[in-house]
Amino acid sequence: MTMMHLIAGFHAASLCLAAPCTAEANPWDLISAIEYEETETETSWSVAKTIPEALRDQAQDFEVTGYYVPVEAQAYVSTFLLVPDPADCPFCGQNGYGPSLEVSMKRPMPDVPEATKVTVRGTLNFDDSPETYRAVFVTEGVLID
Repeated sequence: MTMMHLIAGFHAASLCLAAPCTAEANPWDLISAIEYEETETETSWSVAKTIPEALRDQAQDFEVTGYYVPVEAQAYVSTFLLVPDPADCPFCGQNGYGPSLEVSMKRPMPDVPEATKVTVRGTLNFDDSPETYRAVFVTEGVLID
């Protein structure tokens, strides 16, 4: 477990101690609170993920505001990343690697400038695969703002 994961776990625990963890909790705080435990042997690697129940509770009507990060140059976009801060962009940011959320839209939307603040509503899905760090992603996204 890396220092980043320990800090995220501590942050999540302090959120729940300071106030009850409810479905109203900030989605980015809950995404950052996902815990990862790597297991590595000479011949294999895997990762186990622990996802906060408060995040699981938001799955059906998940709404999140973040900054748009394109993954392909297209006039109409079906899939993109959202990050909580433009500096967290995994391709261009200066902050190092922060939380990001893959979004697949219900219908393609016109491309917008990188780092545009948007709000998306969709279904939050969970990736329990031990072969990837991806833990959550959104499908059936609809642009709200």
